[in-house]
Amino acid sequence: MIALALVALQIAAATPGRAATARDRVTPREPVVAAVKHPRLEGPERTVVVDAGHGGVDNGMSGPIGSANPIHEKDVTLAVALKVGRALEARGVNVVYTRTTDTLINLYDRGPIANRAHGDLFISIHVNAANPRWKDARAARGFETYFLSEAKTEDARRVEAMENSAARYDTGDPVSKGDALSYILSDMQQNEHLRESMKLADDIQQDLGSVEPGPDRGVQQAAFVVLETAFMPAVLVEIGFGTNPQDAAFITSPRDQNRIAGAIADAAVGYLNTYWAGVSGVADRVNGGKP
Repeated sequence: MIALALVALQIAAATPGRAATARDRVTPREPVVAAVKHPRLEGPERTVVVDAGHGGVDNGMSGPIGSANPIHEKDVTLAVALKVGRALEARGVNVVYTRTTDTLINLYDRGPIANRAHGDLFISIHVNAANPRWKDARAARGFETYFLSEAKTEDARRVEAMENSAARYDTGDPVSKGDALSYILSDMQQNEHLRESMKLADDIQQDLGSVEPGPDRGVQQAAFVVLETAFMPAVLVEIGFGTNPQDAAFITSPRDQNRIAGAIADAAVGYLNTYWAGVSGVADRVNGGKP
């Protein structure tokens, strides 16, 4: 991960203020009312792999704090992931899911599912949770989007440890856990996609800001296993704090889940259109088709 960390530092230096820390923007506000854009995919078919975090015996987080009827992360992520997939399909994108039911998928297997599907993007959906030892933990709320690199803040390390702990449910012994060559190749391939992952994370975070009522916690970075094993631009989206009553109500509302899904789909399609237009433009110029 050393190479990843160095590239991340170079990107951060080149784009000051781009990756805000969790403490930079934490004031709750009303979502911005934005014009409905719903871009459609331009050019050839593209595949987005949508990953619903947790599942099966792995409930993920539960909340809100003190609730007699707790929600489970695995249920929220599945509902939102399916809606993200439908929204992407409506915009002309081919969609592959890591799971479509309440079943356990090994943490180390999710990225390889995306690789085998020849995915162009990988988007993992999760729900955040406050540390119960925090002062007024129930009040913590907001949304954030992560790309793969070394965690730079205490809070990012907390989220990284929380989400990576799902590996305890994994069965079998994936090669990627202990094969040194696989690790080196993974590091090299992720290095290639790091900058694009950061751009995708920024696009998703901005579009979520048009629908989310909670605080914008910014674009973050952490070493999530689920991102390490996906060799394409890949992000992990924490759509809200399930430990907070307001966030929990928002992320479990079918209407608001559709709004979250639409924002993520819009950002993904907008990113794909911009990225592939740039790639095509370079190819045209190299081939002498355009000045």
